[in-house]
Order: sequence, then structure tokens, then C-alpha cells
Amino acid sequence: MSVIVFNLVEPFTGKGLVAEERFKKLSEIFERFGATAKATKFIAGEHTGCIGLVRSYPDFTAASSILQKVASDPEYLQILNLRETDPAGEMLINRQVARTIFGEAKWRSNPVSVLRRYSISRSDIKNALPILTKIKEITDKDEVNIRALLPVFSENMSQMNVNYQFKSLEHMGEVLDKTGTSSEFQSLVENANEFSTLEAASIMVPI
Repeated sequence: MSVIVFNLVEPFTGKGLVAEERFKKLSEIFERFGATAKATKFIAGEHTGCIGLVRSYPDFTAASSILQKVASDPEYLQILNLRETDPAGEMLINRQVARTIFGEAKWRSNPVSVLRRYSISRSDIKNALPILTKIKEITDKDEVNIRALLPVFSENMSQMNVNYQFKSLEHMGEVLDKTGTSSEFQSLVENANEFSTLEAASIMVPI
């Protein structure tokens, strides 16, 4: 299991690069204190044009400890002050927390993500896991990494996020053409539709 913490900002017009630089600096600060972090940009689907800051921790103890250390870091405090005195965007999601229930991230080897958000009852998670296992058997052949997350602290707790991680945008396109439309893959998607509903999808890349 890993703990994932996520922030999302919609940059103001003319402030996109400023917002990106601040999130990149924040990712460096979190990494310095022991988190795995990255700044991202959404280029298609839900949240297109927004930027994200993702942090990963091995458990909640590490997440809480690192957060306390970061909270007193001078560089971190400086960026927080800039958010108040010179805002670069609107914070749409602030410190949403999730945990992995299937797979783990491979951000360095597979930095491009297709995110799919499903509405699902917690009682049906047990039905989703065997399907995810079968999907992994298919996507492993294409060197695609897959993981699934459940919210821990969020305004919407009846959801599951499935992330398909690719080596590049070109790799993503090839796999979508070859595997994503195959009858084997689509039959598993149809099985998932029996107890869950796909609500949104997007493409996220590092910045």
C-alpha cells in the first residue's frame, strides 16, 4: 500500500508558467524530506489545462511525519505566502488523500498517465480486484503499469481511480489502438460496468 496526496490548481490566464514553477519547486521540497513527488499537467479530458502536485508515501506514518517537517520549511512557507499575496490560480483540490489497493506507481519509467474515475460502492471493490488482475495480465505485455486508488479523505468517497501509466504519449497511442480496443480488454470493461460507472477520464503528463 502507498498513500497518495493530491493538489489541483486551475491557473489564471497568463499565470500558467508561474503556477507550474511553484508546483515544481514544491515537488522538490517534498522529495527533499523523503516523499516521492511530481508536478503534472492535464492535457485531455477532465481538468484539461490544470496542473497537479502528487506526493506518494509508503504509509500514513511517513506521510504525517514528512508533512510536519515540510510545514516548517522556509522555502515551503515562502510559496504559501506567494499563494496569498500573488495567487497564480484557483485551488480546485487541496490535499486529497487516497491509498492504493492495486499496484504501485512507476512514475520514472512510465510518466504518462491515463486516469479513469469510477463511481463504485465499497462493497463492490472485491468484484473489481479480479478484473484489475486480468487487465494487468493484458497490459503487462505492452509494458503498461496499472494501479487503483480509493479515497481516504475526499469530498467523494464512492469512487475508485484506475491509473494506466505509459512510457510516453506515443506509447499510450499505440497501446490504445492495439489493446484498448481489443475484444479481450473490452469484455473486462463490460464486466466492470455491471457494478461501477465510469464518470470521467483524463491524460496527465509530468512538467
